[in-house]
Amino acid sequence: MRHKKRGTETKIEALTKVLEQGSKAEAIDALQQALREKSNFLVAKAAEFAGERLFYDLIPDLTQAYERFLQNPLENDKTCAAKRAIVRGLYELDYDSSGFYRRGIGYVQREPVWGGHVDTAVDLRCTCALGLAASNDPRAVLGIVGLLYDEEAQARISAVKAIELLHPFQAEIVLRSKILQGDAEAEVIAQCCSSLMKVAPEESLGFVAGFLDDSRESYVEGAALALGESRLDEALDRVIEAADNAMEGGSLFQSLCNAVALQRKEKAFDYLLSRIENGGESAACAAVTALAIYDFNSDLKEQVATRVEKRNARRITECFLKQWRRQGA
Repeated sequence: MRHKKRGTETKIEALTKVLEQGSKAEAIDALQQALREKSNFLVAKAAEFAGERLFYDLIPDLTQAYERFLQNPLENDKTCAAKRAIVRGLYELDYDSSGFYRRGIGYVQREPVWGGHVDTAVDLRCTCALGLAASNDPRAVLGIVGLLYDEEAQARISAVKAIELLHPFQAEIVLRSKILQGDAEAEVIAQCCSSLMKVAPEESLGFVAGFLDDSRESYVEGAALALGESRLDEALDRVIEAADNAMEGGSLFQSLCNAVALQRKEKAFDYLLSRIENGGESAACAAVTALAIYDFNSDLKEQVATRVEKRNARRITECFLKQWRRQGA
């Protein structure tokens, strides 16, 4: 086994050398040969190179290699290494076969591990969703929507990101439906809110902001961050209102302050600076932490430092020194 692994490594090194020192024709020829190899890790590396170098001539070779590794995959393509890299390479090469991606979205490869099985094809399905969205297939949404109910949260998140690339009205309908239906993973809902505010910001503001009053904290956090990223004035007002009504010492208040900071507007900074200056210690620390994403901004650092010094509270000072350390605070 060790000899086989070393042989693959040697071939990868030789392939890399040709790509670095040879002509384009020599590189393509070497990659074509590598894509016909039995080693799935060698083929995966060749597919990665093909995508990085934008060698469009290799699309037929990549699709042929993909079909080959569909045969007896648990033996020929452990960890789904070759197929995952091939699909990624084809996506980077703007391969637009909706049929290819539609088939890949449904591909599952369960491999035995200690105590059960693991699906090694999650990344493959994620890339196929993006590929289908970019294929200009008018029925792409029907192929992607099923992935919103995949067992793996990573796949569901990728489905949301792919839907974001579709026609805005189509995307708005699907994303609203998914939010209303719910998901076991908070990150999925957060991504839905974020994507919705990107595809239809004005139309979705009221819908997303409505979840700031939700009893589920994960929904409030997801909605707040999406509103913060939108940088809309009304969105900022809604998040500030929610922060004013939240319990200062909780994780939710921190998330709301983070959302305010994302707005990058003077009004947002003024609000957080005022909480440092006049709020309780928990509120001040939350504001200090939220603003720390701008620790590269010397002017803002000075404003924060001045208010922290004025408070002369050990807890707030320690928070400042910890969160703003990259600026030498």
